[in-house]
Amino acid sequence: MQQILQFIRFPTVSEVKSLVFSLVLMTSLFISGCSHFSNQNEMGIDAWVNSLKGEYVGKSALNSAVMGIVYPFHVYLPASYHQNIDKNYPIIYALDGQWNFKTLVNHIEQKNLEVIVVAIEEGPLGSDRRAIDYRLPGAITYLDFFREEFMPLIESSYRINANNRSFQGASLGGLAATVFMLIDDHQQPLFKNYLANDAPYWDQAELMQNLIEKRLLLENKIDANLYITSAFPLGNHLTVINFIEGVEKLSIPNLTIHHEWYMVHHDNILNASLENTLELIYEK
Repeated sequence: MQQILQFIRFPTVSEVKSLVFSLVLMTSLFISGCSHFSNQNEMGIDAWVNSLKGEYVGKSALNSAVMGIVYPFHVYLPASYHQNIDKNYPIIYALDGQWNFKTLVNHIEQKNLEVIVVAIEEGPLGSDRRAIDYRLPGAITYLDFFREEFMPLIESSYRINANNRSFQGASLGGLAATVFMLIDDHQQPLFKNYLANDAPYWDQAELMQNLIEKRLLLENKIDANLYITSAFPLGNHLTVINFIEGVEKLSIPNLTIHHEWYMVHHDNILNASLENTLELIYEK
């Protein structure tokens, strides 16, 4: 049976004061699904690399025949990777590596988790491929790219636990994470866990609903964990709640949804929520 687990972070007094101040100054702010995230670590790359316990393998690029696009990507290996040569490691595939790679790695290191992080960038600088690859119908081809090109490249190079893959996306990337869950192979899914951070479920809502219905006609269950976080009030919290309530009504077998909301700006949702999400996934 589908499970919906919700965790609510209650604000402190200082957070309430900050909220009031923010509401006064920013009542006209429109939170789009395409914001650029401001939670990247500001430390210089050389100093950051030297501070790691694990290894930053570096920045590479894949010229995709499927997409016709060159995608840069970053790889991080945990500290034990080269010592435990017989071990296959859990992996997180993450979107928007141009912004979020260091944030993900920092939280992995802080919790001493033995997890590989591979963060792909959106494509060439200024291409705005997020608006194509993360939304329907582009996300369908984007998953083909992951399945046929990107993941084989990564997993032929590193020791991966294929039974413990996670896929993470924030904002429009959260839409992509949800779409990937719905269009993944229902018999042999690529991913076990999907992380959707403050996804703008108001975008293409009808297409998303149609996709859910189509997926359940194929098989009336989804073997996955969906970790949803949302930002309030300057984020997509209300539409996230509507999305969760709509999915809950379907009572989808084997699908577990974990939801947690934070009183932060949309752009800061990943940094605010990642510690708790990682605990849920890896510290059971």
